[in-house]
Amino acid sequence: MKISFSTLGCPDWSFNEIFATAKDLGYDGVEIRGVKNELYAPDIPEFRPQKLDETLANLKRLGVSIPVLTTGICVREYGSDETADEQMRKDAAAYVALAGKLGSKYIRILGDKDIMPLGEVDDARVGAAIKDFIACSKDTGDAVFLLETNGVYGDTSRLAKIIENIGDGRLAALWDIHHPFRFFKEPVRKSYDNLAPHIKHVHAKDSVVLPENRAVKYKMTGKGDIPVREAAELLRNKGYDGYISLEWVKRWCADLEAPGIVFVQYINYMRRLLKSSL
Repeated sequence: MKISFSTLGCPDWSFNEIFATAKDLGYDGVEIRGVKNELYAPDIPEFRPQKLDETLANLKRLGVSIPVLTTGICVREYGSDETADEQMRKDAAAYVALAGKLGSKYIRILGDKDIMPLGEVDDARVGAAIKDFIACSKDTGDAVFLLETNGVYGDTSRLAKIIENIGDGRLAALWDIHHPFRFFKEPVRKSYDNLAPHIKHVHAKDSVVLPENRAVKYKMTGKGDIPVREAAELLRNKGYDGYISLEWVKRWCADLEAPGIVFVQYINYMRRLLKSSL
């Protein structure tokens, strides 16, 4: 199993700071969800045509990969506005093209914009969007779209059903360990069993529920009550060889601990955990 972090955790860092830190701390990869003020990966300066060769050479020198490009594409309302639909299709194709240039295998998309399940989502719309994304990007690359366990799709059986109904190898699952457990009270083993054939990337984050207002408070890994250890050990024992990526959402929650602290804590935690599970 390989270890990465999402750039959500370091919204103020430059591209060079991100990858130098990943190298220095021993991370295998970095999941891209924006760099500084640019959230749309094809427009990140280091990924533009005039700088791409230099960027690729630097990544090779550092030995740090980009396993996933995490988009902001959410298809909950797909089919209700053709202009918006066309923009999503263009964005999906652009991400697939960029992934091919970077050697990234996966593109994260969302079926539901909410972290917790707050409203109904039409599975048929989500499925239609994904089919269109696969069709419109077939000539730009072969990256796989990952539907994340987010919002209503924290119900892993529901997410798995969409993947199985589409039945295309260019759609798989991103298992965010947090959401099914926190919002659907799914045991880790149930989530894994529902998604096992489809898991290509994993998000790890920890939290507690504050007793005074039932709000979710994010914690450093192992400091909350999300069974990250159980999930990681299960993945390891089942032969998962992909990435388990820290999604520290500091871009959205500025009061969270600084990335320089959290990235060190996470990789040390994961190294101890994975070593003990051998």
